[in-house]
Amino acid sequence: MRMEHVRRSYIPTQRTLSLALIVLSALPWSLSLGVFGLWLIFGEHHGGLGEPAVRMSSGIAALCAGQIVFLLCIADRVFPRTHRVISRTLEGGLGAIFLGSAVVCAIASVMSWGG
Repeated sequence: MRMEHVRRSYIPTQRTLSLALIVLSALPWSLSLGVFGLWLIFGEHHGGLGEPAVRMSSGIAALCAGQIVFLLCIADRVFPRTHRVISRTLEGGLGAIFLGSAVVCAIASVMSWGG
């Protein structure tokens, strides 16, 4: 039996299509969270967001949320061979910063209601 060399054309697989769909949906999501965080930090705000502690902590929380979405939805899938210690350290550190800034934001919001 003679086996012929068959030229394979590129046909996207289900994995490739699902990866593209995840990247195309997560990229605007993480980008919008990052832009929202920068707007919260550097923008002029009145009312509840006028308090510097509320504004800074909510902006930092939004920036960290954008980075976490990018790392979990895009970077871990596009580069699956990344050293786990590095990726888990980054994700855990950003998660801790996110939780800490969310707690500071909640406390600052409650404190600003009184005065």
